[in-house]
Amino acid sequence: MKFTELAANLDKMEATRSRNELVRILSDVYRASAADELEPLTYLIQGRLAPFFEPVEIGLGQMLLITAIAMAYGAPKEEVIKLNRQAGDLGLTAQRLAPASHRESPSVVEVHQRLSQIAAAGGAGSMQKKLDGFTSLLGDVDSVSAKHLVRMTLGKMRLGIGDPTVLDAMSFAKRGDRSLRPILEAAYNRTSDLGLIARTLWDSAEAGLEKLKVRAGHPLRPQLAERLPNPEAVIKKLGTVGVQPKYDGLRVQIHKEGGKVSIFSRNLESMTEMFPELVDAASGLKVQSVILDGEAIAYNPESEEYVPFQETTARRRKEGIQEFAARAPMRAFVFDVMFRDGSDLTPMHYEQRFEIVKELVRESDTLMTAPLMTTDSADVLTRELLDNISRGLEGVVAKRLDSPYQAGARNFNWVKLKRNTSGQLTDTIDVVLLGYYRGKGKRAEFGAGALLAGVYDGDKDEFVTISKLGTGLSDQGWRAIHQRLASLEVAEKPARVNSTFVPDAWLEPAIVVEVLADEITPSPRHTAGMTGDGPGFALRFPRIVSLRTADKKPEDATSVREIREMFEQQRQPGRGRSG
Repeated sequence: MKFTELAANLDKMEATRSRNELVRILSDVYRASAADELEPLTYLIQGRLAPFFEPVEIGLGQMLLITAIAMAYGAPKEEVIKLNRQAGDLGLTAQRLAPASHRESPSVVEVHQRLSQIAAAGGAGSMQKKLDGFTSLLGDVDSVSAKHLVRMTLGKMRLGIGDPTVLDAMSFAKRGDRSLRPILEAAYNRTSDLGLIARTLWDSAEAGLEKLKVRAGHPLRPQLAERLPNPEAVIKKLGTVGVQPKYDGLRVQIHKEGGKVSIFSRNLESMTEMFPELVDAASGLKVQSVILDGEAIAYNPESEEYVPFQETTARRRKEGIQEFAARAPMRAFVFDVMFRDGSDLTPMHYEQRFEIVKELVRESDTLMTAPLMTTDSADVLTRELLDNISRGLEGVVAKRLDSPYQAGARNFNWVKLKRNTSGQLTDTIDVVLLGYYRGKGKRAEFGAGALLAGVYDGDKDEFVTISKLGTGLSDQGWRAIHQRLASLEVAEKPARVNSTFVPDAWLEPAIVVEVLADEITPSPRHTAGMTGDGPGFALRFPRIVSLRTADKKPEDATSVREIREMFEQQRQPGRGRSG
C-alpha cells in the first residue's frame, strides 16, 4: 500500500462524524493491506512507531518540524511559523506548503522504516540527522500525506479513533461484522499490542490469537475495581473478602525478564527510567521472570509519611529524577502477580497468587506486600476502611479470594471503597475535558470560564457530556489549565465526542480531571447514558479535586456504566455513612 493511499483514507476518517463510518473506512484499509503492512499501519494510525509500552519516540518537537517544513518546501521559517499560528495545526501548515501531488509515493512500510531510522538516530549530530531524514521524507510525499506525516510525528492524529474502533475494524475486515471482537479484545488485554494482534489475525486466524499468551515485557491491561456504596453492600454481594489498603499513588506493573526490568503505568506507558529504586529492587528478586501489579507511592523518610499524589506524580518529569529519589524514595506495595518463570498465573485464585507475592518480595524493603486481611463482617470492613482513611490513605479494596486476574476487566471481583464514600454521591469521578467557555469578567482574563466535561462510553467508543465545571481551582489554577488547553484546541467537535452543548472551543479529549459532586441527577441535555427517548445523567454541584493526566488516559475516565450504577446506588434505601 502506498502511503498516499493510507493518507487519503485518513482524510476520509477525519471528515466523518460517524463511528460506523470510521469502522468501515478502517476495515477497508485493513482489507487492502498485505500481511507485512499490518503492524506498521496499525502503529502509524495511532501516531506511534511501536506499541504504546515501547518507549520509541521520533524525537522531533514542533520547532524542529517547522524547520524541516521550511527546508522541504523552500519557505522562510518565519512564514511557516505565521501559517501555523493561523492554522493551529502543524499538519495543515505542511499541507498548505507541500505540492498537491507527487510523482511517486513511498509505501507505508517504507515510511515506517524511515521514521524508525529517524527515531533511532543518536549520539553526536543526531538532531541534524533526524532533521535531514524528516526533511527528505517530506520531500517525497504529496500535500495530504505531508499533513498526516507531521501529525504522526507529533502523535496527534485527530482521527477520533480509539482501541475499540480499531478492534471492530479488524473484525469487519475479516468477518464482515463484529463477531470477532471478544476474541480480539481478550488477546489485546493479554498483550496490549494492536499491531501484533492485526498481524496474528491475518497470519493465523482465531487459533493464532488464542496462542498469544501473557509474557514478561508485554504489559497486560490492568484489572480494575468496581464500586459499591458501603461495606454492607460489599459483604452482601461478595461474602467473605480479602481487604487491602487503597494507596493514593501510581499503579505500576513491574516486569522482570532475565536481567531486564521494565515498569509500566496504568495506561501502559513505560516508566522504567523514572523509578530507579524500583528497578534495583526488582532486579534483586530471586526469579528468572515475573510480572507484578502494585501501587507506587513516594515516601518521606524524615517524617515517615507517604506524600500526596501530586508529589508522587512529579517523578514523571524527565529531569531531577535522582534528586526526587533521594528526597522522597518510591516504594511499591505489590498486591498481585500474573506471571512467574514462564507460567501464566492469571487463572489462579487470588488467595493463591497473593501467597506467591509474599514469597517473592519478603526480603525487599522497597517492594512491599500490600497487607491483606480477610473478613465476612460489614463492621470489621467498616473499621478497616476508617483505619486506612485515618492513616491518610484513599480507602480499601475488597477482593474475592477465589477470583482469577481478568486483564482489562472492571467487575465485582474487586470492589473499591474510598474516603468520602457514603449514602450520598461523595465518591470522586474522573471526567475528561471536552471543551471550554471563555467566561466573563475575571474568568475571561484567565482564558477559561467553565469547562465542558464528559465520561467515556466504552460500548460506543465515544465521550459523552455529564457536566460543566466552574469551581475547585484557584485563580492561578485557572490560568495554568487554560495554558494546557490551548494545545488541545480543535476547530470542530472531535468525532468521538457526543454533545448537545457547543462550547466556545472544542478540545481533543486528553485531560482527565478528578471531581467531587453532591449527586448524579437525570438530565434532558447531557448525553451520558442518554437513550433514544430517555434522559442522560448530570453531576450536581461538581467541583474539581485534582488533575489525573499523570496516570490516566481519557479512556480510563469513569464510564457511563459506572455512572449508571452509582446513580442506582444513590436511590437505594437505608444508605448510611460508612466513613
